[in-house]
Amino acid sequence: MRYIVIFLLLANIGYFSWVRFGAQPITPPVPTNPRPLLNSGLTLVSEYEAQLEAQPTLNCFTIGNFRSNDDASSLIAELSEAVFSAAVSLSGDPLSSQYRLFIPPASSRGIATITLDSLSNSLSAAEMEIEIYLITRGMLENGIALGVFSEFSDAEAARSAVQGLGYAPEIEEIPRSTGVIRVQLQLLERYVLENPAWPELMADWPDLTITENLCETIAQGSQFP
Repeated sequence: MRYIVIFLLLANIGYFSWVRFGAQPITPPVPTNPRPLLNSGLTLVSEYEAQLEAQPTLNCFTIGNFRSNDDASSLIAELSEAVFSAAVSLSGDPLSSQYRLFIPPASSRGIATITLDSLSNSLSAAEMEIEIYLITRGMLENGIALGVFSEFSDAEAARSAVQGLGYAPEIEEIPRSTGVIRVQLQLLERYVLENPAWPELMADWPDLTITENLCETIAQGSQFP
């Protein structure tokens, strides 16, 4: 019995010594600011409906068949501010591109005409045979055409020659295909319904076919945060 008491006494002395000198103090956790919730990618129905109401009302059309990319671009340019979005599309199998050399549009027809005459004189003096003419419609209106080439190297050689005369022509690639050229068009609805310019403009293009399409109404991923 005496040994048991001595053992318990020594055990208690050892435990209190360990608590006093050996145990590591417990450090309370440091509070941190809560992290904001990650964007879940969800949008409330009410928010989506508000986004739809803020968008313009559109009419969508497929217009074809154009004789050239220039004609397609010309129609888009004539529609001007009525266009919400437009894209030229080619059907059929792709063909090798052509390359158009041109001097970018001047700020007015008068300046473009002066540039055309000056360039014509410079080409004659340098004995260079390049057929040039003034572009009178489309996206390049008041520019100067310097020819269309089947090979990029030929267009680049002609550009270098004209640059040597003090001008700054550019090269534009013209995609081609075996099919027809169309324009996918989204127009502001108020323009189609209220503005007489739309039917008048279409009357200027009697060879075109016009098909009204349903505009895209399915919510796209880009509409959501």
